Amino acid sequence: MRFFSLFLASLLTASVTPVFAEQADTLYRGGAILTMNDNQPRAEALAVKDGRIIAVGSESDVMKFSGANTQVRELDGKALIPGFVDAHGHVAAVGLQALAANLLPPPDGDVNSIAALQTVLRQYASEYEARINRVNAIIGFGYDDSQLKEQRHPTRQELDTIRDDIPIYIVHQSGHLAVANTKALEVAGITEQTEEMPGGVIRREAGSQVPNGVLEETPHFIALQKVLGNLDAQGAMEMIRAGSKLVTTYGYTTAQEGRATTGQVLSMQALAAGDDGFEIDIVAYPDVLVDRAFIAEQVSRDYLNRVRVGGAKLTIDGSPQGFTAWRDRPYYAPPEQLRGDYVGYPAASPDQVFDAVNWAFANDIQLLTHSNGEAATDLLLAAVGAAEAQHGNEDRRAVLIHGQFLREDQVDSIKRLKLFPSLFPMHTFYWGDWHRERTVGPERADNISPTGWVLARGMRFSTHHDAPVAFPDSMRVLDATVTRRSRSGDIIGPTHRVDVMTALKAMTIWPAWQHFEEDDKGSLEPAKLADLVVLSADPTAIDPENLDQIRVLQTIKEDRVIYRADEPATTSLLWSPNHRKVAPDGPFWRLMLHPAHPY
Repeated sequence: MRFFSLFLASLLTASVTPVFAEQADTLYRGGAILTMNDNQPRAEALAVKDGRIIAVGSESDVMKFSGANTQVRELDGKALIPGFVDAHGHVAAVGLQALAANLLPPPDGDVNSIAALQTVLRQYASEYEARINRVNAIIGFGYDDSQLKEQRHPTRQELDTIRDDIPIYIVHQSGHLAVANTKALEVAGITEQTEEMPGGVIRREAGSQVPNGVLEETPHFIALQKVLGNLDAQGAMEMIRAGSKLVTTYGYTTAQEGRATTGQVLSMQALAAGDDGFEIDIVAYPDVLVDRAFIAEQVSRDYLNRVRVGGAKLTIDGSPQGFTAWRDRPYYAPPEQLRGDYVGYPAASPDQVFDAVNWAFANDIQLLTHSNGEAATDLLLAAVGAAEAQHGNEDRRAVLIHGQFLREDQVDSIKRLKLFPSLFPMHTFYWGDWHRERTVGPERADNISPTGWVLARGMRFSTHHDAPVAFPDSMRVLDATVTRRSRSGDIIGPTHRVDVMTALKAMTIWPAWQHFEEDDKGSLEPAKLADLVVLSADPTAIDPENLDQIRVLQTIKEDRVIYRADEPATTSLLWSPNHRKVAPDGPFWRLMLHPAHPY
């Protein structure tokens, strides 16, 4: 594929002068065309042949490629941009989000109190009896204690009021915590005699060892695996397909499974090889602490039936908004049950981190590392420095995922060590107020997802949605990166705001580079794939405060329209596409999750 791209590029230049008397399959014209190509940032028209771009430029020049069989697609004043490349998400787990009870707070849902949460779960239980019977559990996704009136997690007893004869399990929006009712705790085997687990916490009722229902990190994932033990392997296939369908509604033509299991990869490969394979490309990164032999065997820069293993994933800590990220200083105002010197905790030991990074460098395997707190990033930087000293620093494009609480000196080290930062500016909208008031305080909250520091050092970065932590809402990603407005309307770190074109590059050409796919994707240039998105408005021509109102009208993969906003959804999602939006392994959930941090 790379050879083909380079060969074609040698025949076609950024101008539209044809080398061959080619006739385009499709011409796009009549709207703003934003190319992400610095040598030709805007164009009037674009021509495509056999799924690849053959010309970009003025309408008069590009129309020279028109022939009797050429289809002309009029943009009617809308905007055409490259397809979005998912810098970090969990496409398989997005299917779980799409099929669970929606417990998200506004604007993505209606749950702003424990009473509202109970109401939504009761309504879900009455409307989706067949789904509940299939898994013998009621699953909810997306509650956020920072947005509940009570400013706390629900208890097991509050979930018992909905039903006490069936497991009820609700997953926090971060994906790193959950609440189980009494029956779910029983199914999970968690009692007052259960000892604490490394890399997680079982919260207890005051003055006792009785679990109160809230589970953090490791015990959460173990419990989820057991509660959802009845769903069969077909459920795995349905969820992965549902996730891939959902991300296309937001303009993603390349998706990521950013912490895959071996079973997930095998399921994706099986789906991809079938008659009804994937419409978009999916790149997976299996857990480096679980199955290195599988990673080394499967890793490839080339897609097979639109699926490939891109490298490995390492997770060092947890959720910043959930107080499980590992910091270098105490949290600003942690929950009452935590001591004043609480700094979170690691998900992996220093020995595990050093060993994993060294293995990846020794085998030239790209490594994506989840690190949110300062202490976690210090450990990552030390491990990368040691691996570099031993193996050199070739073009491995190791990626730092999230980096919510980065210090400025750490950004200097990230540049020196050639780490690629994939940042999470959506936090400024969803949890900016929470970070300011509770996790890190007003001063350090301004520097979450520090895009300004990165740009000041001449570095590229990507931005991501981390779905199902948030919806894979591309326009919310764009809006948050440009405006950094919180739910309350505050600006979280004005010095880190970027212009619209920079924010779009962080969703297109820069994540394409992150994935070693910049020769094929990320910009509109001759020889590249015709992966395209039609937006309802030109993002560079409207008030930046209205970026989140832009809609994805069409998603186009290699010149084939795979999503239209004006057509009914073809998946069984509970929430409609472009509306800010479960089911895991008897055999299935073992395919989907390992009892470790997936997000």
